[in-house]
Amino acid sequence: MPILTALPADRTFDLCVVGAGPVGLTLALEAAARGLQVLLLESGGAANNPATQQWSHATVLDQQAHAPMELASNRALGGSSWLWGGRCVPFEAIDFEPRKYVPHSGWPFTLDEVLPWYDKAADYLDCGTAQFRQAPQHWPEMNEIELSQLERWARQPKLAGKLGPRVLASPCIHILFDATVTGIVFDDDQRSVRSLQARHKNATMTVQAAHYVLAGGGLETTRLLLSAQEGHPDLFGGLGGPLGRYYMGHIFGSIASLTLTQPGDFADLDFSADDTGTYVRRRFTVSEEAQRKHHVLNTSFFADNPPFYDERHRNPTLSLVFLGLSFPAIGRRMISEAIRLRHVGPPPYRYGAHLLNVLRRPWQAAADVLTILRLRYVSPVRKPGFVLRNQGGTYALNYHAEQIPNPDSRVTLNREYDAHGMPRLTIDFRYLKDDAESALKAHEILDRQLRAAGKGKVEYHRSPDQRIGHILEQATDGFHQVGTTRMHDDPQLGVVDRDCQVHGVANLHIASSSVFPTTGEANPTFLAVALAARLADRLVQRLSTPVAQDAAASTSTPLLFQPGSQRMQTIRIPGTSLDVSRLSFGTASLHHLFKGPQRQALLTAALDAGFTHFDTSPYYGFGLAEKSLGELPAAELQRITIASKVGLYGPNGASPSVPEILLRKVAGKAIPALNKPVVDWSIARAQKSLEDSLRRLRRGWLDVLFLHEPVQALIATDEWQRWLESLVQAGKIRHFGIAGEAPMIAAMLQAAPSLAQIVQVRDSLDKRQADVLAQHQRALQFTYGYLAGGGQPGSDGVAVLRQALQRNPGGSILVSTRRVERVAELARAGS
Repeated sequence: MPILTALPADRTFDLCVVGAGPVGLTLALEAAARGLQVLLLESGGAANNPATQQWSHATVLDQQAHAPMELASNRALGGSSWLWGGRCVPFEAIDFEPRKYVPHSGWPFTLDEVLPWYDKAADYLDCGTAQFRQAPQHWPEMNEIELSQLERWARQPKLAGKLGPRVLASPCIHILFDATVTGIVFDDDQRSVRSLQARHKNATMTVQAAHYVLAGGGLETTRLLLSAQEGHPDLFGGLGGPLGRYYMGHIFGSIASLTLTQPGDFADLDFSADDTGTYVRRRFTVSEEAQRKHHVLNTSFFADNPPFYDERHRNPTLSLVFLGLSFPAIGRRMISEAIRLRHVGPPPYRYGAHLLNVLRRPWQAAADVLTILRLRYVSPVRKPGFVLRNQGGTYALNYHAEQIPNPDSRVTLNREYDAHGMPRLTIDFRYLKDDAESALKAHEILDRQLRAAGKGKVEYHRSPDQRIGHILEQATDGFHQVGTTRMHDDPQLGVVDRDCQVHGVANLHIASSSVFPTTGEANPTFLAVALAARLADRLVQRLSTPVAQDAAASTSTPLLFQPGSQRMQTIRIPGTSLDVSRLSFGTASLHHLFKGPQRQALLTAALDAGFTHFDTSPYYGFGLAEKSLGELPAAELQRITIASKVGLYGPNGASPSVPEILLRKVAGKAIPALNKPVVDWSIARAQKSLEDSLRRLRRGWLDVLFLHEPVQALIATDEWQRWLESLVQAGKIRHFGIAGEAPMIAAMLQAAPSLAQIVQVRDSLDKRQADVLAQHQRALQFTYGYLAGGGQPGSDGVAVLRQALQRNPGGSILVSTRRVERVAELARAGS
């Protein structure tokens, strides 16, 4: 069982990950997928609990510049993604460079080192792809400003719903909730970690593993290390060294409006859904050449609504949204508290003026709000924001800019303690005037470029002598926790090395945005997740080497990892070139999961558990099963094998939508034709069905095309033989065969054996229906049905499958479940 109630005395772990936020979940899943045994410690619980936020309370010296830690961190499965808007933006090449005009800049490696992990980050954050460039259609090229960079948005930013089920379904991940790490115990020479000390259910426990990764958030990780440094002052660069210093985020706000010459050009600046169904938005960015030429920090701009709280916008929809957000009980259910406070602005609140705005055009406000609620809170892909277009082409111009690393911007421990006995932090977060001057200079570059291109202009809200002050008035962060455990090749200048290993401590690593030496203009989550995937790869390589294994064997925490030991076995199907997992995953009941994220979580859990072959049909959910498979990441679709079918179809006119499936199921009891499958053995129908299947699956081929419940008397054998062989020659399918109940299979093997390259047949341990293949000197290939008699979760179901695998030693057994937590349990039978 992956959820632990206590640490088992007889269990050792290859890796202990502290923190189950986006970064910790990514690292745990990546490591587990490669066979490591992972212990995941989470200070909070499986669900978000605002009461735990008080544990992160800190003393903030400048409360205008830094958000309260109760709003800036989160302890729960999913971590800070409960507070996250879902914005995914990559770092650019210049962000890794040492720049003379940016003190303390430069990473130990270039963009090329982390770029291979961007696809992984896009997958874990569910933002479609790692494609972040797309030129606009209606804008000329500008010399110093680019409009090709995309920000991508997670389909659902609260990642507990997507990654949580994958973690809980993994046989290699063991998670302990309500476990707060309070100390690090080092070996006598301080060159490795012996154990972690933690509090669990008001008791102290000792945690041991071969390697440890701190992924509990930027400042919480820093707090733990600062506490450890009190007893080991030479570690982490020494007292007064880099630990806790160089604290950065971003400087952002709005000091101007963007006025477009052609209002229709806003279409290139608005949110739009790309081919993956993910929302994207273009941003103005200062080109790398212009940054170097003008000594400007990396800066981006995007168009937005005017402030909701400013009733002078006279927009009924914005006022109605403001009224909803201004009541905490309503607003906190809509967006995170920090974003809500920013939108409602400072008091006094002019409720009367906002109500008048609504009453001027109430129907427009109601229609807009209903659309917003549908796209943000009902749609399976959450629209990240909305900007109401206007005929004047004038919008708020928001900026998001890099902050200079400053060693005097720092966090330290104070003499207050939390509920677990940990010292609290004092936060001295500082912006420099140079940060604001760079942001203003970037505005000036954008204004010049827009005017020269004839596309628009920047109109400031204050006079020139007040603009720097206007920027500093709005300057606040605390959510992007960067720099306090910075990366550097020199142990005196950084806490971790280029591989995120703590300097001088062989088995201690940090996965967090706190290792970034600079912030770039991008939100840190995407790069932090990419670095976590990279770190997992480094750890797998280290733990799989003979030296590492010998070293681990000599310690008190023996290494469990053996490459491939926890992965499901694969096998070549007899008589074919088809390599598949010993268990195949069936999708016949997938449409019973009514929500898209539920279906994706189940399929992803199957991938994580080692299933490489998936069986589907256009009949299953009237195409919904195929469509759901096709929504998997493109890289996963390319590496798995898929079988689909022809011959048995949904009712004429049926579509793959959950409401229609439910309606037909209910109404079909009174009118059977509404839910009755259609049997059609014409080549024309099969051809169209295959084309539709490939479109839904987003693939150019099938690995197997089965004749579904074939009726031998209705099939023109020669015609079907020619058609199927032509599909193989055209590369549309690799293999073909027949699938169904034993009597139908027996009839086809007798009359048309040439159509049965591959046979998928129902079987059971007692009735042994698949023996019909032995009568025709055929080996078992794909069999299914062993748990159909009511096999229950637990060891009995696994035992049945293991007996079935002995009965079908050379083939693959088809299994199906709708429960994420059972996927890994079933997979154990095939490992």
